Amino acid sequence: MARLSRCIFELDPEDVAALRLAKQGELLARGVGPVSEKALDQMISRKELALYCCKRTRGVEETARRIKALIDEMDSEKGRDTLGVPLLDHERIQQIWKDQQRHTVCIQDPEGFPLYLKTGSLKKGGVELCCYQCARGSTSLESFHLHLNRFIPGG
Repeated sequence: MARLSRCIFELDPEDVAALRLAKQGELLARGVGPVSEKALDQMISRKELALYCCKRTRGVEETARRIKALIDEMDSEKGRDTLGVPLLDHERIQQIWKDQQRHTVCIQDPEGFPLYLKTGSLKKGGVELCCYQCARGSTSLESFHLHLNRFIPGG
């Protein structure tokens, strides 16, 4: 589900850059030398990303392309459990995607409608970070996730 969510949403790059800078400042203040971008990204929690970074949908075409690529990957040798059993039924997932891809339009953020409310700011690592609350609930995606989840045996 996390991979499916990443197919649909992207984080605001400016928010992420500010959070990385703040995290780097925190580490330097604690005497931890510069770390690689990869190590820095691993030190940023999901909670921090949710609080300081806005998400947005990727658009219909990009969302559909990414979901199709994920389905294709999971419908290949990579989509097998430790015993080699396929996680997806090939025919079923192809039919589900054929039926459900039209809904990628429905799960996009509405144009011109602000989904984030700035609730304050916090100075972290010498960087002023905006704190956000999102108006988007999970219900807009629950049905979509549910449909895609139903093809997983035992799910």
